[in-house]
Amino acid sequence: MKSIRSVYSIGALAVSGAGLLLLAACSADPDGSQADASAPLPTGHYEGPISYQGTELRVALDLCEVAPGKLQADVSFPQVPGLEFEAARLKYQEPQLRLEQGVGGISLQAVREGDFLRGVLSWDSVRTDFVWARRGEAAPRPFREQTLAVRTAGGAQAGQLRLPDDTVTHHPAVALVAQPQTLAAAQTRAAYLARRGFVTLVVTAATPAQPTDSGAYQVAAAALAALRRQAAVDSGRVGYWVRGSLAPQVAVAAGKDKPAAFVVMEAAPAATREQAAAYLPLSRQRVPVLALYAGLDTTTNVRESAQRLRAALGYRSGSQVRVYPQAGSEFRQRGRLGPDGQWQWPRPAEGYWEGLVEWLRQRGK
Repeated sequence: MKSIRSVYSIGALAVSGAGLLLLAACSADPDGSQADASAPLPTGHYEGPISYQGTELRVALDLCEVAPGKLQADVSFPQVPGLEFEAARLKYQEPQLRLEQGVGGISLQAVREGDFLRGVLSWDSVRTDFVWARRGEAAPRPFREQTLAVRTAGGAQAGQLRLPDDTVTHHPAVALVAQPQTLAAAQTRAAYLARRGFVTLVVTAATPAQPTDSGAYQVAAAALAALRRQAAVDSGRVGYWVRGSLAPQVAVAAGKDKPAAFVVMEAAPAATREQAAAYLPLSRQRVPVLALYAGLDTTTNVRESAQRLRAALGYRSGSQVRVYPQAGSEFRQRGRLGPDGQWQWPRPAEGYWEGLVEWLRQRGK
């Protein structure tokens, strides 16, 4: 039986079920041994279209061997910048490839046929067949990846550090503090920013059981301190990204005696006076804040939170609260039929990525 050669970033693979590609009564060997080591991995740069209701979209897939028998995958959409992602789950068993963006994201299953990949891609409610051709070698990622020990009173964790491969001596840096349910979003943003010159560090913290829990605060403070000690980082240009219920604790960490240079918050809960008060330390310490809300996000009260957070931040120069009315919780517009009856593929909320990078670069000056 052939073993599965894989790189795992998050958890176990959830199979989306394209029947043609299901394994026939074969599973991975528990010890990961490989009976047939002679079959080469399908490394390279693959390109081709996907099509739905008569509308095509080009896709590029880069598969690299990062260690003997282990693959990593990057998927991009040349026509729609901002949708690119690193595969969070990846399995290859000759000749079958399976990968996923993350929970609820894009997934694909394919069979290698020489220099071609033939399979099925699932995206929201869309399932479409594809055939992609190998067009050469895969481009290496423009950043180095390594683990960084982040220690708190409760223990230590291995944070994921990305360092841009460029000639800049000292980079601005972002500590991305995530819960398990927001980890995929944090990884996507960390990779996107690392490709654009930011050092990024992803760490995780448990959801606070009650307001007095300090676990997320400790993780956030330790991550900021760890980034500031990196030789490639400008210690005066280090800040945070956070989404959801961890935002209040990250706000407290960012507003301490040596405050963060900036904070980016997505879906920060601030719908009540008590919730909004958690962000007052940012105003007192004059920490610039970019607060982002997706108008169709049902996890928070967008209208009230945005309004109260603007008041809590004091309308200070450099701080902004932005709402993207037609975007879902991932700041992406779902695929839909346009006024002309043509299918429109999902795409990032207009201005989301450009606005994020521009705002961060302004804070780094």
